Amino acid sequence: MRFAVLAILTLSAIAQPANTKSYELQTWKNLSCRAKGRFQDREYCGSKVIDQIVADGKAAIPVLISQIADSRWIAEPVYDFWPRIRTGELADFILNDLFVDDTWTKSTMPPLFEEPKCDEPAWECWANFRKTHSLKMIQARWQEFWRANKDNIWWDARARCFRLAASKAETGKH
Repeated sequence: MRFAVLAILTLSAIAQPANTKSYELQTWKNLSCRAKGRFQDREYCGSKVIDQIVADGKAAIPVLISQIADSRWIAEPVYDFWPRIRTGELADFILNDLFVDDTWTKSTMPPLFEEPKCDEPAWECWANFRKTHSLKMIQARWQEFWRANKDNIWWDARARCFRLAASKAETGKH
C-alpha cells in the first residue's frame, strides 16, 4: 500500500513539472536603474534582467508574480535613498512599472489595493503599506488580476508597457 501511494505521488510529480523559470532579482545590482524612470525605460535602466523580462513579453508576468513571495533581502539598494528591499518587493515594483504608460503618471490597469494618502518620502509610504500587506497578500492580488485579465493583456511597443484590451462593453461593440 505504501509503495502504491509513493508511486502515485512520484508519477503525479513527473506529470506536472513545476514552473522553474525565474529572473535574477535576488542578486540585483544596477546603478543605472536607481534614480528615475520605469524599469523598462532603457535610457534610464540598462539591465540584462529587464531586457529579458521585456523580451519574454506577457509570459514574464506570471513568472514575476511567482517571485513576489520571495522574502530574501537584496544586498544592494534598488532605488536611491531607499533602504534595502526584499526580492518579492522588486518583482512587484517591476510588475507595477510594466503597467505604467510612457507619461510615467498613468497606470494601465486597475489598482490592486486602495492607495492611502501619504505625504512622506516614497520609501516611508511603502514601509507603511507593507506593515499591513504581506508579500503573500500582494502576490494573491496579482494572481487574481492575472487570472481575470491574462487574455486581454497586450504589449504596447511604442509606450513600452502592458495594456488591457478594451472590453466589448467599453467599446460599444457587441
